[in-house]
Amino acid sequence: DKFNLAALIRKNNELVYARYNKKRNINNNTILHGMSMSKTALSTAVGTLLCNGKIKSLNDELGKYSPSLAKTPYSKISIKNTLQMNSGVAPIQNDYKLRRKMNRMAMGMGKHEGKADMLKSVSILKGNAREQGSKHFYFSSDPFALSIMISDLTNKPASQIFYENAFKKFSTNNFMHWVSDKKGITVAQARLTMTAIDWSNFGQFVNDEMKNDTCLGKFYKEGIENAVDTKRDGVKYGYQFWVYNVNGSPTLTMTGHGGFFNVVNTTNNTILTMFSVDENYKYGNLFSKGTISKIASEIN
Repeated sequence: DKFNLAALIRKNNELVYARYNKKRNINNNTILHGMSMSKTALSTAVGTLLCNGKIKSLNDELGKYSPSLAKTPYSKISIKNTLQMNSGVAPIQNDYKLRRKMNRMAMGMGKHEGKADMLKSVSILKGNAREQGSKHFYFSSDPFALSIMISDLTNKPASQIFYENAFKKFSTNNFMHWVSDKKGITVAQARLTMTAIDWSNFGQFVNDEMKNDTCLGKFYKEGIENAVDTKRDGVKYGYQFWVYNVNGSPTLTMTGHGGFFNVVNTTNNTILTMFSVDENYKYGNLFSKGTISKIASEIN
């Protein structure tokens, strides 16, 4: 595909294939924005806080750990429902103007330059659109709320929690960058950059945690087992990751806008990592109709 930046395959914890787009000067040292694959790094940060006892239960309400969210609709929403994009806070219709405004406020873009504010962005939402847990809806405000909770709970940004508890265990390049607002709160719906190899290593890290049945591995597996239905045919949503059907098995899949994927196939111990940049990709190209699942199924 002419839009592909890089494609990597790991098998049995060994990198067996790597292709980089030389025409775009991409190589194994290029730092790549993972788009919404970043959300799974956010859930990893949440999972490590659950495992070290900072978070007592995923059924706890966000307001229990976050004074900042106390005056927002997220105060009484469970961590689990927020992880599953099932908070019920965001309006169910795909309001492009609202989404764009919130993202720009969080990242300090356009007229919000120099004033990036995650909490202010979330506070635009004044009420609950539906009962939590009743219907999945993919919207930036849920990862924003999780990131704010992490900062309130730990006095550290989600990026640092991920760095300390996960990244340092798998990275070979020792460099990552994650955008924050003016208060240092991680803008966690996207904007995490790592090398392609470290994105692949992240997939292997997730795979190994599940294979070894660690506390964090059980967190990922619970996210897969309890994944909720989505509007994508045959695709469910776990804890800030999608769940695809690969060879008949529910498979943790990180995805990002334009053609970014990290498919963690524990059944055959294979990690498929792809990065592409076509904004015009539609769900039918890559998400529905099993295209990515088919590719993942063919890698043995």
